[in-house]
Amino acid sequence: MNQKPSVVQILKSVPKVLTSDSRIMALLRHDALTYSSEASFDQITRLLQLSLDMEMVAISLIGDDKQMLKARQGLDLAQCSRETAFCNIAIRAYEPLVIEDTHRDARVRDNPFVTGSPFLRSYIGAPLTTADGYNLGTICAFDSKPRHFIPRDFDIVRTCAELVMNQLELRSQANLDFLTNVYNRRSFVSGLDRELARLRRSKGTAVLAFLDIDHFKRINDTFGHPVGDRVLRELAEVVTGQCRQTDLVARLGGEEFAVLLMDSDLDTAKLWADRMRKQVAESRFDGSNAIKLTVSLGLAEFGETQTTSDAITHMADSALYEAKRLGRNRVFAS
Repeated sequence: MNQKPSVVQILKSVPKVLTSDSRIMALLRHDALTYSSEASFDQITRLLQLSLDMEMVAISLIGDDKQMLKARQGLDLAQCSRETAFCNIAIRAYEPLVIEDTHRDARVRDNPFVTGSPFLRSYIGAPLTTADGYNLGTICAFDSKPRHFIPRDFDIVRTCAELVMNQLELRSQANLDFLTNVYNRRSFVSGLDRELARLRRSKGTAVLAFLDIDHFKRINDTFGHPVGDRVLRELAEVVTGQCRQTDLVARLGGEEFAVLLMDSDLDTAKLWADRMRKQVAESRFDGSNAIKLTVSLGLAEFGETQTTSDAITHMADSALYEAKRLGRNRVFAS
């Protein structure tokens, strides 16, 4: 007798494509949007092209409003609008999407890539799924003639999707701080550059916060470095817990952290920073040691007028210096 699927099984079968902010953050976490076509990706697309004997193959990443082709064979297209992308349909499921004849499929028969060049007639694509269930895009193959796909074709495209995700996951791990599992300095700089470029287009504002543990050397000297490491990990959890999913949290080194508060202004950031400061002061760290901490925070608001990430980090660093000079356990905004 067949049993009905549980609610949990049903939820697990639905890709996380409707939570747009979280999916975009997954793209950023994997640094996927910054990659141009690279040898490792080109090898995978070439392998898929040869295996399926299809004219066009691409690794497609789906952003907020665009599809970006990061590796491709037989295509000159680098990007297109998300609404015209076949892969925008494919990321809404965890299984491969197959269209054997576009002229017979109501979802795509009026698509400009079907009615115009390159006159697509068949498609197969498998989603690129992160370990936590976000579909970043697809690896897909197209042809200008109808195609009947067999189970072996499904297996091939799934395997190629796994190869692509293995590459992206390895890169993602390289972007994280080994101790605290938040972003490292390299990823922070890349994220700040991306946000600055975005603000030049959208003309909004964001705030960079630098956060430093007060008198952290005393903890290492009193309790030892292993305890200091545990304190840093636990502080990273507190900081992350006070942030939105769209914010970028990084450890810059030692006891210094940075938080990039996207789509924020200085008044809002001051309220956030004071809540953060109080939360840290009220928390106890390293279990039975119940270590008390305070932190100092420096804030710098920026928008499209700032020219470089170096200028922004200098503003935040100067603000942090002032917070410490004025007595620590406080917030200073430049």
